[in-house]
Amino acid sequence: MTTFQIKCFLAAASHLNFTEAANEMFIAQSSLSRNISNLEKEIGMQLFARTKKYVRLTPAGAVLYEEFQKLLEASDAALEKARQANISTQASLSLGIVESQKTESFLPHALGILRKKYSNVDISFIRGNFKEMRESLEHGNIDISITLGFDIDSYLPYNVVYQSILRSTPLCAISKYHPLANARSIRLEDLRNDDLITISPGISQGGYQGMVELCKLHGFTPNKIKTTQSTEQISLMIQGGEGFSIIDNNSTLCKNESLRCLPVKNGNTINLVAIWKKENYNPAISLFINLLTSQDTTGGGESNTPV
Repeated sequence: MTTFQIKCFLAAASHLNFTEAANEMFIAQSSLSRNISNLEKEIGMQLFARTKKYVRLTPAGAVLYEEFQKLLEASDAALEKARQANISTQASLSLGIVESQKTESFLPHALGILRKKYSNVDISFIRGNFKEMRESLEHGNIDISITLGFDIDSYLPYNVVYQSILRSTPLCAISKYHPLANARSIRLEDLRNDDLITISPGISQGGYQGMVELCKLHGFTPNKIKTTQSTEQISLMIQGGEGFSIIDNNSTLCKNESLRCLPVKNGNTINLVAIWKKENYNPAISLFINLLTSQDTTGGGESNTPV
């Protein structure tokens, strides 16, 4: 029995809807169902009565719902006491934030509380592209990398843990002089004759592949693919009328008045994630992550250890 299985059960019991529970946990519904099924097998009890019309707690499930809540509350209280002890002396926390992302919706609040409760924590920051964030985490120059979820696979060789902290939606960035600039939203297939501007696969393989695959899902292969090393280069190329790119609504490019950033019809959710090494036992990491995920503006998903 794992804490993650218990949290999956509590989420499903709270919503009595597996889809809503999976969204709360930032995981696929199949993963949620599998974790609950494994929990039921391990304890030898059915926790839910499920039909096509409803999901209900069994009597055993109702009892465990109450007891597991108490268990997690007690566990959180014990962990907080341990953190207080570990962080009683001078501590530090270094954050790396990928260059393309705005931070005002989540960072100031979390850091404000962290500094108020733990004034002895020394906090530092760096900005960089996707590759620079990975290398900084690999070499121990930062404790946490805050980046986009499509880059997670590139971190897996470093034995990492990650946490979804913010959901955003995809936007299509075009020049303000583009013929479609005055549209309220855009279908990517309307840009089949335009060039796609994307981050180089050497900087982010996931980002590159994600843009190309999204175009294919909309029924076309980009006329030409132009790659760059940074978000700033993408912005300059779009302003120069060289093509379009896919960003998200938390991107710093949304503030650029020379661009038009239009909602993409049938686009997938994009997650902003915090990633850290599993063997990094800096107590300030868990403090900071808990503050990030306790805010109303962020998701409250479970930390995930990639397999």
